[in-house]
This record gives sequence, C-alpha cells and structure tokens, in this order.
Amino acid sequence: GLLEAGIQTGFCCSTGGGWAPWFWAHESQLHQIDDDVPDERAVLIEPLAGGIHAALLAWPTIADVRDPIVAVLGAGTMGLAAIAGLRRYLPGVRIVVGARYPHQMAMAKAIGADEVVQAAKLDRAVRRLAGCHLIGDTLSSGAHVTIDAVGNSGSITDCLRMTRPRGRVVLLGMPADVQLDLTGLWHRETELKGAYTYGTETLPDGSTARTFDLAVDTADHFEAERLLSATYPLTDHVDALAHAAAAGRRGAVKIAFDMRSND
Repeated sequence: GLLEAGIQTGFCCSTGGGWAPWFWAHESQLHQIDDDVPDERAVLIEPLAGGIHAALLAWPTIADVRDPIVAVLGAGTMGLAAIAGLRRYLPGVRIVVGARYPHQMAMAKAIGADEVVQAAKLDRAVRRLAGCHLIGDTLSSGAHVTIDAVGNSGSITDCLRMTRPRGRVVLLGMPADVQLDLTGLWHRETELKGAYTYGTETLPDGSTARTFDLAVDTADHFEAERLLSATYPLTDHVDALAHAAAAGRRGAVKIAFDMRSND
C-alpha cells in the first residue's frame, strides 16, 4: 500500500507509535475500554496481552498432564504478565518463577506464582518440584513448559536445561543474535516456540477470544495498575527512558508516558 514498510504500529514511519499524543491505526486495532477503568490500569492492557499469549502457548503441551509444572524465568513486566495469564486461564498449573530483584519476587508471588526463587536457583526449584535429578548441568526431567521472559543466550540455555524431554520452551523475551548449544534440544526433542504479540487465542475449553479482551479481564482481575511504577510527560523522555532501562535496579516494573496533559 501507501505506507512505508514496518512490521507493526510503532515500527512504521508512516503511522507513528505510542510515544506520541496521537498516531494512525486501523479500526481493527482499536479496543474500547469502559470509562470506569483507570488509565493506570488501561495502559497495562497491551503488555498483559503479550504475556497472556505466551501463557496460553503452554496449553497444548500440558492439556493431558496431571499437575503440570510451568517455570517462568524473568519477572519484569512481561514475565509478570505471563504469570497473570497462567493463573487466570490455566489455574491448575504449578507456577515456579525465577526473579532477579526482591520487588519482582514479591510481585510474582502476589499475582499467583506458587513458588518464587532467585533466578539462579530456578533449576533447583524445578528439580525439587519435578522430583528429578541433575545430570551434568541438565535436569533428568523438569518443567513441562518453561517461559523465557528474559531473551538472551544464557536464559534460553537455562530454560532448555530445565525443561523435561518433549517439553516446550516459550520465548517471550525478545532475543537478538544468540549462541546456543542445541544438542539438548535435539536429544530431548524439546520444542522451542516463539511468542510474538497477540491475536486470537484458543482457551482450554476450546472457545476462542481476542487476546486484548482477555487482557482487559485480567487487568481488572489483578488490578494491573500495581505494575505501573512511574509515569513521565513526553517532554521528560530522557529521564523516562533512563528509569525504564534501570527499572529492576530501581525497584520499578513498568514505566509509562502520561499523555493526559496533552488532551
């Protein structure tokens, strides 16, 4: 068409993106939010949708499993969104989380994780839950599904090692160039599954729903505004980006721009 190339809104110079008072969007991308939903909650709906999409990708692997284990590595915004999705739509799973910072650990527990440990100890927690053994640096069994909400060579490697044979590793964190030893993936027939944004989901009962509708429900259920740590006017974008880049170290989760003064 007449638009410049771009994979989605925010990556196309013809449409602009969310870091602006307004931008172009197709009508199919618009989602009505009730007036009684606080703006601080509504701004979390989009990242929640991405986490819910990743969470529901666990279902095909665990559909016929009794007491399935789902491990989540990383408890920033997207990791916490995945935990919320797991607890809301796959309530029978046992969720074990590896987080880096104390406030992330507390938030993961509050949202519904069954067990939360330091990220470096996640494999030990999975081993204990699964009742398996450590053979070399790989578990003999492990989680049925592991969600990588970090997205680098080390985190993907760790997730592959703690996922049981024929299990699934869901890549929620966005990896770039990585170096991986895929021997374990080949030998254990592990599935590596990407989780990109959102769309239409198939729920455990066979029904379908738009991810954004599920995210609205989840945001209300968990009062998602508690993930919003700070907001900045667009004029303070340098400070906002610096805060976001150091969010974990500064005890924050989600940083957002507040456009309401531009109405």
